[in-house]
Amino acid sequence: MAFINNEGRKISYECEALIAELKQDIAEFGGDTIFEVVVQEMEGVTIYKNYNFIDDDPETEFTLEEGERFIQMTGTALLMMLEKQNLLEV
Repeated sequence: MAFINNEGRKISYECEALIAELKQDIAEFGGDTIFEVVVQEMEGVTIYKNYNFIDDDPETEFTLEEGERFIQMTGTALLMMLEKQNLLEV
């Protein structure tokens, strides 16, 4: 399905490995678990790049790159967005 930007272009971002990891976390901890998600605006759409459990462990903290920011969302919602952005329609 991909995301569609304001110009009507389909934007996708490969994330198969991230989807597989998230499915395992959902199976173990539940779809209502809130995650910290790294996102970035690219070509007019929000791209979901990575996620982590919310905790205060400095060993697992992300270092944001330029243009990235954090949001919080449930595992189920994140999975839906990752699956959508992973699909490329021609």
